[in-house]
Amino acid sequence: MLSKGALEDIIMEHLTRKPGARPAAPRKVPELKKKVFLSDREMRGLCKPGMKTVKVPANAIVSPLALDWLDYDGMEIVR
Repeated sequence: MLSKGALEDIIMEHLTRKPGARPAAPRKVPELKKKVFLSDREMRGLCKPGMKTVKVPANAIVSPLALDWLDYDGMEIVR
């Protein structure tokens, strides 16, 4: 079951996409180098449908809710 935040993200992604445009490329990890704590919302922004792994900096702390969400979706964290 999708949470309210996940549903909002999906709707906004489809509303902001231009007709005929390709889906947005996942953001690169270097943007996270200074981040120490990654929340559920930030992790959802990094993950795109169909992804099985997500890269995070080695020193990053991932929130417990984000870990649960990633585990539920069958995703792995690569540090």
